[in-house]
Amino acid sequence: MTEARNLLEWHQAKEKGAAAQRELDEWRAREEELAVRRKEAELKVKQIGTPAETDIDNQIALKLAQQELWLVDKDTERFMEERFEKEFALRESKHEWDVKAAEREAVLSREALELYYRIGENIPNPVVEVKRRSCMGCFLPLSVVKMEEWHKGKTLVTCDECGRILV
Repeated sequence: MTEARNLLEWHQAKEKGAAAQRELDEWRAREEELAVRRKEAELKVKQIGTPAETDIDNQIALKLAQQELWLVDKDTERFMEERFEKEFALRESKHEWDVKAAEREAVLSREALELYYRIGENIPNPVVEVKRRSCMGCFLPLSVVKMEEWHKGKTLVTCDECGRILV
C-alpha cells in the first residue's frame, strides 16, 4: 500500500508541477500578445504620420491611434507589475513540486513506474483512490477479491473495470 501511496503522491506532484508550468506559459503568451498589440498600435501611428492642420479626419485618426498605443502601454505596465509577483510564486511552486516528485520517484520501484506509464498511455489519470469500496476512476464497485488484495497492500492493485492503479 505504501508504494501505491507514493505513486499517487508522485503523480499528484507531477500534475501540480505541470499545472504551474502551464500557468507560466500562459503568462508568457499574454506578454507576447501585449507586445504584438503594441507593435500594431505603433505601426498605426507611423502609418498615419503627421497630418496637415487642415486634415481633421487624419488628426482624429492619429489621436485615436496614439490613445490606443497609450492604452496598450498601460495594460503592459499593469501586466508587468502583476506578472513579477505571480511568476516568482509560480516558479517557486513549480520547483517545490518538482523536488517533491523527484523525492517520490526515487523511492518507487521500476515496476511501479513501468505500470504507471503503461496505464498512462491510454488513461489520463492512471492512479486513483478507493473510496466506499469503489474505484474513483470509473466509480464502479470493486470485487471482494480486489478489496482483499487492496487491503493487504502487498502489491499494486489495478481496477478490473478501468485498469487504473488503486490507492
